Amino acid sequence: MGRSIRLDYDKIAHLYDSQPYRAKSPDPELSAFIREHPARGPISVLDIACGTGNQLIANRAVAPEAGLVGADASFGMLRQACAKAPDIAWIRADATALPLSSRTFDFVGCQFAFHHFQDKRRMLAEGFRLLRPGGRLVLHNMCPEECPDWIYYRYFPAARGADARDFWPVAKVTTAMTQVGFVAVQVQYEHVRSERDLSHWLPRLRRRDICSQLQAIPDAEYKAGLLRLEAELADPAQPRTRADHLCLVTIRADKG
Repeated sequence: MGRSIRLDYDKIAHLYDSQPYRAKSPDPELSAFIREHPARGPISVLDIACGTGNQLIANRAVAPEAGLVGADASFGMLRQACAKAPDIAWIRADATALPLSSRTFDFVGCQFAFHHFQDKRRMLAEGFRLLRPGGRLVLHNMCPEECPDWIYYRYFPAARGADARDFWPVAKVTTAMTQVGFVAVQVQYEHVRSERDLSHWLPRLRRRDICSQLQAIPDAEYKAGLLRLEAELADPAQPRTRADHLCLVTIRADKG
């Protein structure tokens, strides 16, 4: 199957859009691709693991004439997407075996979902199959190997182990892309550093569905992390804020 057992999205589909950071702006990678290929005319865009469709809907602002298709394994997530944009084609399917014709799309995107796929190499091969010559695949995700000091790992150390299991190192992703036939593979990192107000963060953490890392760890580990943070906040000698560091990565590759 395409998705891992990390998280059952059908169970949280009705809550998903109420989580933080679910609003989307147009994908700058799609905008760049359109600028680089002005002669292609209206393009076809596929979003793999599209969830509730927010990214694909936002992309209409930069590609209003594009043919848009969203694919996801979760019926619940697709139900939410269809309610928001019934004019977009939404398909329930395994990311490693999409019921779509080869050489159909100019641009294939995958937003913060690659770690959920059990057979990642097959997903990349499927993206390659579906692209037309000159098309582009873009993966957006977090990069655990570049941010071991992410604040979630401090309070929920089991989450780092879960991410080490589920996330491929970037070098492994780029190697697999080359092996399935992609060319011009490029990697871009974005390091996001901030100060986290712990008293504001704790209420959000009590809603476990805000972060798949919290749902990927055992219940006991999750509760222990909350207790650890609560104990710090109850101790006046402990700081009220902590440094946070998240690394995001964009990996793009073209089909020659």
